[in-house]
Amino acid sequence: MKIKNKITFIFVILVATMQLVIFTVIYLFAVDYTTSAFFDKLKKRTIIAEQSYFEKDTLNVEIYEDLRRKHLQTLPEEQEFIFPINTELKAISEELKIALPETFYSSLITHNYAEAKVGKTFLSGINYNDHATNYLIILTAQDHDGVNELSNLRTLLFFLFLLNIIVLLLLGRFFAKRTLNPLTQIIEKVNTIRVTNLHERLQTTHNRDELSQLASTFNDMLDRLETSFDIQSNFINNASHELKNPLTAILGQTEIALLKERSPEEYIKVLEGVETEALRLDALINSLLKFAQTENDEKGLLISPMRLDELILEVKGNIDLINPENKIEIDFNDFPENPDLLVVEGNYGLINIALNNILDNASKFSENKKLL
Repeated sequence: MKIKNKITFIFVILVATMQLVIFTVIYLFAVDYTTSAFFDKLKKRTIIAEQSYFEKDTLNVEIYEDLRRKHLQTLPEEQEFIFPINTELKAISEELKIALPETFYSSLITHNYAEAKVGKTFLSGINYNDHATNYLIILTAQDHDGVNELSNLRTLLFFLFLLNIIVLLLLGRFFAKRTLNPLTQIIEKVNTIRVTNLHERLQTTHNRDELSQLASTFNDMLDRLETSFDIQSNFINNASHELKNPLTAILGQTEIALLKERSPEEYIKVLEGVETEALRLDALINSLLKFAQTENDEKGLLISPMRLDELILEVKGNIDLINPENKIEIDFNDFPENPDLLVVEGNYGLINIALNNILDNASKFSENKKLL
């Protein structure tokens, strides 16, 4: 799965979960509000029923008729029941055809009022005292309007949730694509870089975000690769140039020696020349190997401290091995007495090769005259 798809998916899951929690809270609040409102209506109906049955004689005709008009506006599936106080719970349940909760019955006896919900049926009851005789007035009804309203609310929330999911998918994909667009450009640019265009670099910005750091990291890697390829190219050029002369000299001397029979002294002289060129070739190969094995740091060549006097003595030893007849002399009189001042920073292998080539060429082209 691509990163932008992962980001879109996570974004949709998080926001959708938050919306689902919010919608659930809204629905539960609506359920609680609808239930409480219907219990209030049922309680009022219970009070009206109590007044209608037991207080009719004490009310004037106008109030009684008003109560009757209200009472006639019955609730869905409304039923009224009146029981003596000593009626058992089982008998009441059988009459109501509802498994009346024991808590409802005990609250009605103890607190003179109780309400409960069994399945879809709402119950409200009053413990009424009439001339030293108590009666239990119980009303039952069903909230069809509330059920329909909650059903409509569920449907509305469901479709809103689906619509939000679609919108979140579109928005999440848009913002993920826009956010990762610089990364896509980096990938496209990196895919175009080959050996022939290693000099090209990724475009960086002044923003210190992760994408800018990634581009800078790629550029550093390209710097190291370019340096490595340059070293490899220089190695090949140096190898072909430096190895050609000794090999040419060896082949030339052996070919001349084989043209005709020669005296032992002449063969010895040819072998000595071949030995000299072979030693020279061995030193060159060692130098080239050092060049090829040159280590790189994050910027390219590895720079380390070195002693100049030790380096010069090592180069002089190599020249003496290749050309014992050289007249190279080293004067250390002008060197500082403090050995710390002889330490310089540089690449040991490359400086060794450079000094070796300089002194070898100086000795060879001066015909072994004194060099200082």
